[in-house]
Amino acid sequence: MSEINAGRHKNIFYKNTFLSFIHKINGIQTVLNKIKLFLAGMRRRDISRGVRVFQRHSAKILIGAPMLLLAVYLLIFSQPRYVSESQVAIKRASDIESGSLNIGLLMGAANPSSAEDALYLKEYLHSPDLLKTLDRQLDFKKAFGASGLDLFYHLSANATAEEFLDYYRHRIAIRYDNKNGLLTIETQGFTPQFALRFNQAVLKESERFINELSHQIARDQQAFAEGELEKARHRLDASKSALLAFQNRNQMLDPQASAVAASSAVNNLTEQKIRLETELRTLLTYLREDAPPVVTTKNTLASINAQIDKEKNSITAPEGNRLNRVAADFDDLKSRVTFDTDLYQLALTAIEKTRVEAARKLKSLSVISSPQLAEESRYPETLYLLACGLLICSLLFGTLKLLLAIIDDHRV
Repeated sequence: MSEINAGRHKNIFYKNTFLSFIHKINGIQTVLNKIKLFLAGMRRRDISRGVRVFQRHSAKILIGAPMLLLAVYLLIFSQPRYVSESQVAIKRASDIESGSLNIGLLMGAANPSSAEDALYLKEYLHSPDLLKTLDRQLDFKKAFGASGLDLFYHLSANATAEEFLDYYRHRIAIRYDNKNGLLTIETQGFTPQFALRFNQAVLKESERFINELSHQIARDQQAFAEGELEKARHRLDASKSALLAFQNRNQMLDPQASAVAASSAVNNLTEQKIRLETELRTLLTYLREDAPPVVTTKNTLASINAQIDKEKNSITAPEGNRLNRVAADFDDLKSRVTFDTDLYQLALTAIEKTRVEAARKLKSLSVISSPQLAEESRYPETLYLLACGLLICSLLFGTLKLLLAIIDDHRV
């Protein structure tokens, strides 16, 4: 019995201990819930307090602070940038012709060929090739590296090729006017002297580019025409040599003339033959066949027939170098010489036309307005930037005030 009572007391003890533990846990949970509610209240109060503070000082935060930073940068840290400007036009020799009027030019339209050349020049002025050339002359990294405290427009000495090219393209501005065909070039520098040197170097390289472009086209056309002339000359020399060799081989200057002479001789002999045959028939009417006049006439007639056969064989024959074949070959060679001579004359005319046309198409860069030394900096545009900054900050301030007002309305 004592063991049973001891077991009961032990169970009751465990049960009471467990219930006490559960009670403590519930108490801790209650405390934690109270702490969470307290922190949530504090958070809401902090947020509300922060919103009220922001609303009270929003103008200073959204307008005053950014405008103060912008003003400090523009008035203290920014480096003045000077601009040198020039205007050029690309002209051809054919654009100005005496006694001719171009209606398009009178109406203010640019020449299409000049417009195309201007676009080529514009792309060249933005190219890495020109940057390398100008950098050797002007040392951009040294000139644009001296930007003082203006980090926004500073060119690092360790800039990559892509960063260097992008910086260069932002320091030069090229505008083309389709109405008058003028190309405006603006260059920037931290000093007026450098901006002027920059623009002068660009003009020098632009003139070299235009001259090289036009002369290269002219040289290519001239080289092609001279090549065709040389081919025509060799062909004419070959055909003449073939004709001379043919004449020497056949020992006659003109086979056609020889054939005509032989034909004329055959015709004369034929006439003599007809006349002697008539005389022979007349003699046979009153003389015997063995009479001396008849025999003489017959012998003369036989000689004429033999001569006629000989002349005919020299003109035409089924085989051998007879005059008809020689004349045909000679005519072919002579026609070839005539054709090659005409071809050579055409090549001479073409090369002369090419020279004239190349001279008419030569281009030149005309400087309409020379670059000048700037007396005042153009950038940064302080008033413009301050006005734009004030406008942007005011819009942002108004937008946020409107959003906060809408939120307050929804809370109510």
